[in-house]
Amino acid sequence: MEWSPQQEHALAEISKWLSSKNGSRIFRLFGYAGTGKTTLISEISNLVKGQVVYMAFTGKAALVMRKKGCFDASTIHSAIYRPIEDKKTGKVEFVLNYDSPVSTAELVIIDEVSMVNQEIGEDLLSYGRKILVIGDPFQIPPVKGEGFFTSDAPDIMLTEIHRQAKDNPIIRLSIDIREGRNLRQQNYDECRVFNRHQLDNPAFDNILCSVDQVICGMNKTRTALNNRIRLAKGIANPEDLTEPKEGDKLICLRNNRKKGLLNGGLWKAEAVQLAGISGEYYINMQSLDELGDMDFQAKVPKEFFSGEEDTLDWRYRKNIDEFTFGDALTVHKSQGSQWNNVLIVDESRVFREHSARHLYTAVTRAAERVYLAL
Repeated sequence: MEWSPQQEHALAEISKWLSSKNGSRIFRLFGYAGTGKTTLISEISNLVKGQVVYMAFTGKAALVMRKKGCFDASTIHSAIYRPIEDKKTGKVEFVLNYDSPVSTAELVIIDEVSMVNQEIGEDLLSYGRKILVIGDPFQIPPVKGEGFFTSDAPDIMLTEIHRQAKDNPIIRLSIDIREGRNLRQQNYDECRVFNRHQLDNPAFDNILCSVDQVICGMNKTRTALNNRIRLAKGIANPEDLTEPKEGDKLICLRNNRKKGLLNGGLWKAEAVQLAGISGEYYINMQSLDELGDMDFQAKVPKEFFSGEEDTLDWRYRKNIDEFTFGDALTVHKSQGSQWNNVLIVDESRVFREHSARHLYTAVTRAAERVYLAL
């Protein structure tokens, strides 16, 4: 592998940090989209003699790490917490697992670290191991609070765009967002920027149905887009928009390691049956995340498809699966994932001081082409 001068410098600094017995236990390797920060992970692992533990905040981000060669990458939650059930109430509480592989690791590497909040960050530090965190400081912070690791200055900040990425229209678009340029005045070749009112044209149904993923800002928009896409695909009817059907794209909302379910994982419904009295759907589904031929039967209450899941008792939710419609996702739910072709309905202004970061995060979910409705 041929490294850029910035990457060479980063590897040298990380090597010095690994061999040092003093100083910080955290090394922050940050970089913008296109700077090649994640390509350094395998080389960093070669600098370590002992065990390396790989983690990410979401199950989908951990899957991306495994596809890039970070074997056994897992979610932070499954790596450092274990469930304890109160025998009287049945309520489950997650506590630190000091038998975790993290406790004896030579190095812990965490990708997509902008999603890690203070509570989880402090729990990670409690193991006393060296932690290398990798992230993009311009991505949006966690839903609650600021990013624990990204709130401090990086040890290395990669800013030089890789030569393979310099002509990438998505990278150019992300740079213009960071630097505050008027996107409507720029030319991004395959990436199309247009007025969101054009989405009202029924002709856009073809694009909505053909892209790999639709991303928006707010949940009410997500619901409306999912309804529109499912109608356009002929999967749903106006009378039954809250009923999952064969052919529906679904997103998993909760990790379940025993079942192999990842929060943010996408699935296709192969068959759907409603259990009359209980109001639960039994759904045979196939993974859309390159998990081989993995299929699964989920038991999902109807409330998850009508947006009423918060009315369900937590004790009941322990024993069911959590899925909802996935043709359109919010930016927060898409974070940590990537698709080739993406359509974005920009609602970043709703997020005020984080508006540019919100749009930047959405755009960098795409690998090849973006349709951006401003």
